[in-house]
Amino acid sequence: MRGHSGGALSALQWACIDSGRWDESLAAAREAADAAAAYRMETVAASADLATATVLARRGDSGQAGPLLARALATLDAAEYRAFAARAHHAAGIAALAKGNYLTAHAQLSQLFNANGEPLHYHVSYLGIADLAAAAVRAERHLEARALTELTLAQVDPAPGPRLEQLAARARGLLAEPADAEAHFAKALSEPAGDTWPFERAQLQADYGEWLRRQRRINDAKPILTTALETFRRLGATPWTRRADAELRACGVTTADAPATPGALADLTAQQREIVTIASRGLTNSEIADRLFLSPRTVASHLYRSYPKLGIAGRHQLRDLLDQATDRHGIPPLLACSCVRRSRIPCRALG
Repeated sequence: MRGHSGGALSALQWACIDSGRWDESLAAAREAADAAAAYRMETVAASADLATATVLARRGDSGQAGPLLARALATLDAAEYRAFAARAHHAAGIAALAKGNYLTAHAQLSQLFNANGEPLHYHVSYLGIADLAAAAVRAERHLEARALTELTLAQVDPAPGPRLEQLAARARGLLAEPADAEAHFAKALSEPAGDTWPFERAQLQADYGEWLRRQRRINDAKPILTTALETFRRLGATPWTRRADAELRACGVTTADAPATPGALADLTAQQREIVTIASRGLTNSEIADRLFLSPRTVASHLYRSYPKLGIAGRHQLRDLLDQATDRHGIPPLLACSCVRRSRIPCRALG
């Protein structure tokens, strides 16, 4: 039916996205866009824009994804075409996650459900439930996301099928207390049908591998993270490739194309570099928090997110890392602390 039906092309492009055939999805979207332009099919054109934006967002090209999302939403009435609106919010959330803008991602993905857990669209909304949980965790919105997830999942069939079961397990694993998380991750990975959706499967593996690394179960984490990395590389999902690579480096595995460890300092945000630098001098999280006017929990969160980027396993390796960076790249061993810049008084963190 290709070349003869805009509806068939629209269905094909989403099927290709789900099954990990992203280049084919882009080709189908281009064909659909041409047909839509020739026959003035607005919904087909909007679907092509959304499918293209979804692939670009997953590949880390938010600069091109954003205008496509805006054009699709401007074309159609979101209240009437709820599936399109849900796909747009999901793609925008993924783009924000890829850039590390977790609050923005959470705001976008939260629009997939209302406060009572009712979905914007009965099917498409649920495809973003695990990404919503991931954004909530990184935006420190655990409790509200956990409550919303359970409200939402309570409204679906008890046996919703392997895809939603996998997404729900990932969401629950991310939001669970540490002692309860593994049961959700492991159960989902034990179902072979989950491989039907390779990107979603790799996201689950990456989250589980990260959890295992946090539990210091390095040997268990390595094969799971390696499998996730291979999938992300095949798909061209660059932001997720970098994350899986960083987690493996934190496990002591040097992967192909991994950057040299000292250069990874450039991957940190300004605040992360500041916190890492002060922590390398032996200050506690509470002491760092006092000096930077942050909470100890925020300091701990920044350190935790920094370790995979730096390719280290923990705080005890920070001093050697910064000394190595100074020797090889001329990076100063200690950056000026915020409290020095604010008060102009020497900070005890500077020794």
